[in-house]
Amino acid sequence: MPEIDDRLRNFVDFLGTQPMAPDLTYEEVAQSTSRAELGISSLNILILVNNYIEEKADGKIALRPEWVPMLDEVEGILSVIEEIDAGAPVEV
Repeated sequence: MPEIDDRLRNFVDFLGTQPMAPDLTYEEVAQSTSRAELGISSLNILILVNNYIEEKADGKIALRPEWVPMLDEVEGILSVIEEIDAGAPVEV
């Protein structure tokens, strides 16, 4: 079984809170390479990323056009999530 890193765990945990997201395990996401393999439509990944921004960055970050092509691959999705987390305000 592939090692489950923090980025993947964070993404899968977030998916579990979203009503339009498929019910995926850490292992299923770790073994997949594309968004399509996860059963997430192109529209739903945009909605999920926007919801992530709203929840984690309090809307202070906008969905960036350069992210869109990255959202077809699992590694790209994890990179976008990581970038959002890096730009999100720190909670005190």
